[in-house]
Amino acid sequence: MSNEQKEELRRLCLRWLAERAALAFNSSSIHRGVARDLACTLPEAEASLALLLEIGWLKEIPNKLGAIRYYQVSAAGTLAYERGE
Repeated sequence: MSNEQKEELRRLCLRWLAERAALAFNSSSIHRGVARDLACTLPEAEASLALLLEIGWLKEIPNKLGAIRYYQVSAAGTLAYERGE
């Protein structure tokens, strides 16, 4: 995947979550949603989510019953999405 495609994948992940801001999703669900717009693998989608989490545009929702990570857009991520960043 080229750098441009990685950037686009990050934008798609942010958009997908921002449009569903009230809920949290696991990486598999997010991957299925964004793969309709850009062909990518699950590890590539997870890398994008990790970067968005690191810069504070996503938050991780604790899963007390298992090891699956759930992601939700943060307030900063919503603003970034609305501003087109």
